[in-house]
Amino acid sequence: MNVFPGRLPKSSNIEEFKENLLKGVDMVTDDKRWSTNSYGMPGKSARINNIDRFDTSFFGVHPKQAHVMDPQLRILLEVVYEAIVDAGVNPSTIRGSRTGVFMGVTYTETEDLLIRNADIANGYVMLGGAKSMFANRISFSFDFNGPSYTVDTGCSSSLYCMHQAVAAMRNGECDAAIVGGTNLILTLERSLQCYSLNMLSQDGKCKVFDASGDGYVRAEAVVAIYLQKATDARRMYATVVHTKTNTDGYKSEGVTYPNRDMQNRLMREIYSEAGINPLDVSYIEAHGTGTKVGDPEEVNSIDALFCKDRKTPLLIGSVKSNMGHPEPASGLCSIAKVLIAMETGVIPANLHFNTPNPNIRGLNEGRIQVVDKATSWNGGLVGINSFGFGGANAHILLRSNSKPKLPPLLSVAELLPKLVAVSGRTEEAAHTLLDKAK
Repeated sequence: MNVFPGRLPKSSNIEEFKENLLKGVDMVTDDKRWSTNSYGMPGKSARINNIDRFDTSFFGVHPKQAHVMDPQLRILLEVVYEAIVDAGVNPSTIRGSRTGVFMGVTYTETEDLLIRNADIANGYVMLGGAKSMFANRISFSFDFNGPSYTVDTGCSSSLYCMHQAVAAMRNGECDAAIVGGTNLILTLERSLQCYSLNMLSQDGKCKVFDASGDGYVRAEAVVAIYLQKATDARRMYATVVHTKTNTDGYKSEGVTYPNRDMQNRLMREIYSEAGINPLDVSYIEAHGTGTKVGDPEEVNSIDALFCKDRKTPLLIGSVKSNMGHPEPASGLCSIAKVLIAMETGVIPANLHFNTPNPNIRGLNEGRIQVVDKATSWNGGLVGINSFGFGGANAHILLRSNSKPKLPPLLSVAELLPKLVAVSGRTEEAAHTLLDKAK
């Protein structure tokens, strides 16, 4: 696995997200897009800045198309480009390649709104808002010839995409893959539906694993990962060991109720198939949304597999405590957090954890430890959970890459002049980059 650029709350790039994570910044803020506490709903969410901006000519999109294109798709085009470049690859050199595109998308609120407007019935709305286009437009723009489709399993969509991408590469259907996930909060009505299902936290905090957990806060994110074979990669953040999915099936409690037995079966199968002892896993990035039922079901399932005969507590956390729940993009946000931990040697703090949930035995009996402060870490094997609200479960096992220690630079080198190369499509863009380099 190569890279994790994206647009995330309170940031315009992954570096700002990384800084916010490591500093323990709560990325949830007061909602600015509509009046606070509409219909009694919580007045907080985690938002991406500047979703209205897009360089149409750079991506060859007609302005009429861009005007009615879902902003999720516009931003996906940008972060896919960034992911490829960050991997040390010139996008023009992989045109015509067998690169697959797998996009996790649940809502396209732009199409829902614009399709009703007969005055703009020119076809552009469908081309810019249909969920199929979230994958197909990327394949078209970058001239990729591998499998290209959109996946919707609710909150586990982007990890389902990871599983499909890894399977396609291993089956020889493609040589590389773009995996993406996206969530923007553009209408009040969707949040109202979540609120009516008692999913949302009243104080706008994801109090994951905590006794006071009462739901999650909605968040925005648009993330892309570039998957390559290890033999082809110039930059490697982590290695995908194994992936697997399953579904709960029928539950007497209802379709949205989590099923710890099926979650546990999924994890047991993945570690058995990979030949990995669960005791060798050093950290679990949980789905962890802060709901009253979801957290106990998940963590008790984790406890049953990973903690028997473990000598030291298993470390766990959830990125949703830091940034809220970006629903179909949440799995990739979890991966982004884990890769940041692998790169920096520090697991970011899990926020809003004060009193262990009494229904999570492993926490109260010391077998599991929430990383509630920035913690030094030597890397290793990491398990990542992602569950859809309809029972679609996904788990991925990553291994951090060993990095050779470079000799320290000579102090004289710090005194030498430095050459800064910048590239921009306009003079203004070039000067903006040079100003940032000062």
